[in-house]
Amino acid sequence: MSVHDTSVPSHAADRARQPGTLPHPDAVLADLLARSDVADAEGSDGPLPDLLTDLLGPEVEEARRTRREERTRLAAYLDDLAAVLRAGGGAGVRVLRHWLDAACANDRLSRPEPAIHGAAALYDYARDRTAEIAMADPASLLRIQLEGARRWAGEQLNPGGRRD
Repeated sequence: MSVHDTSVPSHAADRARQPGTLPHPDAVLADLLARSDVADAEGSDGPLPDLLTDLLGPEVEEARRTRREERTRLAAYLDDLAAVLRAGGGAGVRVLRHWLDAACANDRLSRPEPAIHGAAALYDYARDRTAEIAMADPASLLRIQLEGARRWAGEQLNPGGRRD
């Protein structure tokens, strides 16, 4: 048996371990399932985590490295976004407000059937950018929302100037 021997080996794995033969994939799967049952009975410190780490070591390390890089990239992006939002004179807030308006962030989704899918995609885009703004600089998000509310109130008071 392997270094990660369990006290209750599976019968399918024993049959598959004939000298000079490769184990059948079903036998290997049955062995992993049996080890998983033993690991569940023993708790999370059983032999299965070590076995999976041995089998999937390179893939696990690659996934960890990728997650670290993504977190680093997101943190740098949010820092950059916060710097833009804090640009002097409110220029960054105005630009992002313009982009959110262009993405129909504050428009209604109810549209004629052919246009609804495009409107929903724009709304999803705007919602994602709004979440990023909230993470980067919550005070700027409030300024953007206040500006949107003022614009909406102005449109309600002046229905002739309203855009749809």
